[in-house]
Amino acid sequence: MTQLADRNLIPGLPDEIAMECLIRVPYKFHSNMKSVCHTWQNLLSSLSFYQERIKSGTAEQLVCQIQPLPSPCPHLEGEAEEEDSTLVVSEFPRIGNIKKEDEDQQQQDHRHQQQQQVQEINNSPLQYGLSVYNCDNQTWQRIRPKFGSGNSKTWGIPMFCQCVTLQSRGKLLLLGGWDPATLEPVPNVYVLDMVKGPSWRRAAPMLVARSFFACAVVGGSKVYVAGGHDNQKNALKSAEVYDVEADEWRMLPEMEEERDECQGMSWDGDDRFWVVSGYGTESQGRFRADAECYNPATGIWSKVAGVWPFPSISPRGTTTPIASNNSSTKGKQCHCLWFLSKEQLILQQQRHGEVNLIAKEYEEEERKWKMVSSIVGLPNTITGTSPCVSVTRLGDFAKGNNKCEQRMFVMTGNGSRGTSSSSAEATCSECEGEGAFIMERDNKNGNTKWTHVHMPAGFSGFPYSASHILI
Repeated sequence: MTQLADRNLIPGLPDEIAMECLIRVPYKFHSNMKSVCHTWQNLLSSLSFYQERIKSGTAEQLVCQIQPLPSPCPHLEGEAEEEDSTLVVSEFPRIGNIKKEDEDQQQQDHRHQQQQQVQEINNSPLQYGLSVYNCDNQTWQRIRPKFGSGNSKTWGIPMFCQCVTLQSRGKLLLLGGWDPATLEPVPNVYVLDMVKGPSWRRAAPMLVARSFFACAVVGGSKVYVAGGHDNQKNALKSAEVYDVEADEWRMLPEMEEERDECQGMSWDGDDRFWVVSGYGTESQGRFRADAECYNPATGIWSKVAGVWPFPSISPRGTTTPIASNNSSTKGKQCHCLWFLSKEQLILQQQRHGEVNLIAKEYEEEERKWKMVSSIVGLPNTITGTSPCVSVTRLGDFAKGNNKCEQRMFVMTGNGSRGTSSSSAEATCSECEGEGAFIMERDNKNGNTKWTHVHMPAGFSGFPYSASHILI
């Protein structure tokens, strides 16, 4: 009996019942649970355990964001000195939002914002950290990697690095960005394993140092990057792909056009990589209307015209893919949402007329493809012709009568607060100066509901990249 009990997950309970108990324990306690016994350690370090949490509906939704930290960054007392990377969780004082003047031209807004970012960086070098918002228990925490050993340990992550998650592997990747000391692009790649750790490690660096590039996860184990700019601020055509399992990067054929500050997108069930808009070296701030799509089966980039109809608005942060349709009879449909403020829409109409939302079609391999886009108006509390907005897609969920709703986490850095919906607005005095929301959108009729997210003062810095993972 003793030997039998030792083999059980919880002595005295059938393993099926014990598993039902363990998968319901909040993720923040999993590290402690791994110290209970080898059986629990092996179980909680396996992907199958977290897949069971997702299947049962007990997995937690985490929004991971790259945010600036105060400078100088305070060190915590009593930190553990380990040879491997350590995981440090802490909170920091409020960070002021980057301000910019309300100019008439959005292209001037764009340049002015970049100049202020560089000026602020030069005056007070910033460190960046990974902020995590738990949508289920509505808590915030900050995670910073610490690499090396002894006196050679270093803090932090590159400025403006890209953040992507590999749900099928339970991993978070941070790619590229700027070196905080030199303000030059870096090829660095960091991996946060949420299953076996959480623990950090350095991965193989990108083949090209770049920042403000397009990036997307395709097929669960491949990460594609393209465009951005080099250390001379030259826009890039180059592209590469990372194999997570092999920890290897491989160069891809170049795109047809230079694309700095472009948006990367992919869709579930599709192996193509999309790079939307961006601008060339000599046309900074004038965003292209087209996109390029890479097909790994043929190794060819295809240009798609008229995908981004906003020449003075950056697609980064405001654009997100939501669904795809792989019907063999109708061809493929790729759907995405554009999040714009009321002022942006009015200015766009004044300058360029009504936005044409007719689906863009093109043919490839004897199949018709269609890009379908929809505009979502931001809450009325998010104002301005150039609001800083970061949109992160959350998991969709079913709701009464088989209706499916899409969920998005939206954060802005220009003075929003409160809750906005079609029927009422409210304010949150504790969050004045910041704005974070969860949007629910009905797939059938497009109706949206906005719910305000409380944000502690230490997490008010605008996120330059964000991603979502179920764990």
